[in-house]
Amino acid sequence: MKAFFTALAIIVAIGLGIHFSSPNTVQSASPHNRVNVIAPWEINSLDPAQAGAIFQRMNLAETLVEADANGQLVPNLARSWSSNDEATLWRFQLREGVVFHNGEPLTAQAVANSLNIAKTKPGVLQQALVEQIQVAAPDEIEIQLRKPLVAFPAYLTHYSTLILAEQAYNAQGEVQQLIGTGAFQAKKIEIPQKLTAERFERYWGELPQLAQANYLASSRSETRMLMAQSDPASLVFNLDPASVERLKNDPALSLNSVSIARTIQLKMDIGKPFFQDPIIRKALSKAIDRQAIAQQVLKIENGAADQLLPPLFSEWRIERPTIDYSTAQIKSVLVSAGYRYTDAGILTDQKGQPFQFTLRTFADRPELPLIATILQDQWRKIGVEVKVSVGNFSEIPAGHQDGSLEMALYAFNYGKTLDPVSALTQVFAEQGSDWGVMNWQDSHLTQTFRQLEKERDPVRANTLKQKASQIIAEELPIIPVVYYQQNVVAHKTMGNVILDPFERRFFLEKLRPE
Repeated sequence: MKAFFTALAIIVAIGLGIHFSSPNTVQSASPHNRVNVIAPWEINSLDPAQAGAIFQRMNLAETLVEADANGQLVPNLARSWSSNDEATLWRFQLREGVVFHNGEPLTAQAVANSLNIAKTKPGVLQQALVEQIQVAAPDEIEIQLRKPLVAFPAYLTHYSTLILAEQAYNAQGEVQQLIGTGAFQAKKIEIPQKLTAERFERYWGELPQLAQANYLASSRSETRMLMAQSDPASLVFNLDPASVERLKNDPALSLNSVSIARTIQLKMDIGKPFFQDPIIRKALSKAIDRQAIAQQVLKIENGAADQLLPPLFSEWRIERPTIDYSTAQIKSVLVSAGYRYTDAGILTDQKGQPFQFTLRTFADRPELPLIATILQDQWRKIGVEVKVSVGNFSEIPAGHQDGSLEMALYAFNYGKTLDPVSALTQVFAEQGSDWGVMNWQDSHLTQTFRQLEKERDPVRANTLKQKASQIIAEELPIIPVVYYQQNVVAHKTMGNVILDPFERRFFLEKLRPE
């Protein structure tokens, strides 16, 4: 049976254009000269606003600002930057000697063109209230904001701000060909599943050792697992825990794991009667056995989410008491607050209306449906009836927009721009957010974010971060469940596999065939 599924995986991959080598050729030059990245995320467009995360991770295109392994901002296509005292006017000086994949030099005009097109689309530039982007000198651009934003350079690390050559766009600003400056040059992109790329010999930085980098989107974790076993050039992301456990026993493979800036969390429509009450939200949170979920589902020891932001963001972390709440204690608090239980143990309001709702999630991240089922069981113990609906991830923002969403379980990346202010202001936007709060706002939290955006003093900024985290922890408009861990499997012949805790890069340029 194993041989059958392995053969099936190989046939599927060959049909998609991914080359496999036989086990006897592991030491040959071919698998050592390329990498096949296999992950669940589809390439749904050539536009960086939609598929830029993959183009950035594959090092096909680059941003003005980058980050080091610790999440600190470092120069990239911009060699330096500065602002006025109000942090409303920013200047970025461009690196010399950079050329696009079509041979054209990197110029301020090309950068301004790319960013001005990005500004017309939903994303971080609109969120930052960018008013104007213009050429200040042949090697310098100037960006005017409509509000102070001390963290603005971090916004320019986001994949939607990838810089493409002017020739990449048509007259309407639509991307017709991906022409970036990265260490790899896209040779063929077949939406939605795959791309092939080659080393760009005129790259301004350190040249990769690998000559070729391919990408394949494969939605099934089982298929990705079999590809990991079959292809010595594979680098496989997002395997389910069962597959990870199985692959640990394969002597040819190495498992690489890192805690990342992503929280598996719950959002709910706080406009609905039961969810309006903070006592209910706190009861649901207290009933979650987070440590059991972290250990049994994610197979990690320290993944319980005691607050929204992961340990990666130490300045935002607040002291939280560790208390084990029993089912009896939770029920007692609810009864004291005026809620009642039927003879069958169902939680109701004073009018006898039972508390029941649908929890939506999706299978792109294979652990989510399992966690949803566990939550269903844990909440049943306190009298809450939950129906779990596993669908497409797009159903969550769609349900937010049409008002049909009651609760959703999903993983949210708080490190999209390294500084979580950007992500948090999106999640807790006053008008709500597709992947954030629904029918909830807090004026104190909004004001705290506004102060934080213009605060230059590190001590005062840290105080504001603590205040924001305290409000979120007390009100629980978003309920954190567990912190996410990224698992990547590669053959041991693929050396120097580096994982990015901010999920920005695959570090293909760092891979060293052994």
